[in-house]
Amino acid sequence: MKYVIMSGKFETGNEEQQKGYEMLFGAENIQYFFDLYFHWYNLVHEMGHCIVEKQGAKFSKVDEEMYVNSLAVSYYRYVGEETRLQELKERLGKILSQIPSPVPEGESFTGFYEKIWNTEQINNVMIYGYFQLRSVLEALKKEKNLDEVLKKIGVKMKALEEPEKCGAEIKADNAGAFVEEARKNLISMGVDVPEIRLELVDNPMIQCARETE
Repeated sequence: MKYVIMSGKFETGNEEQQKGYEMLFGAENIQYFFDLYFHWYNLVHEMGHCIVEKQGAKFSKVDEEMYVNSLAVSYYRYVGEETRLQELKERLGKILSQIPSPVPEGESFTGFYEKIWNTEQINNVMIYGYFQLRSVLEALKKEKNLDEVLKKIGVKMKALEEPEKCGAEIKADNAGAFVEEARKNLISMGVDVPEIRLELVDNPMIQCARETE
């Protein structure tokens, strides 16, 4: 199996698309935070979906999202990216403190989203956006170890003496380097990572991974 991670750029989006992200993420340093989220963090998140499929691991849609966030966070922590993770955690905490939770009182976060996942309700931008941002923040708060996370999909992790960290500047042009570094490290750890290529696109609303020829 081969996969492509498709990742849109903020700077090439139209005015409506850019305003939408400013409403969700906040206007402060929006270009940098968009790139930190989508062209750094989310690349390993999307790679996680490819790994889960290759491993044949079975999750509900909500549980898979929670899992790949745990994988992305624990991977970046393992390779020594605590500073960038802390940046992400602080910004997400600030964003979520200003967004009303759509989860009814008395219901659990994951239980609510399991209930609405295959309904029209999940297509609401703010409801889905809240899910994605909060699920990342939950993973950041839990601080799970990478070996524990990989064990959940049947991978016995091989520890690396000196895991390599891609020190490239956070921007779309360097997204490919982050993908290749993560893939190389995870393979060295014993993870069966499929072949993955990155495709940057103009539409910032496109952020996904899919199987390809």
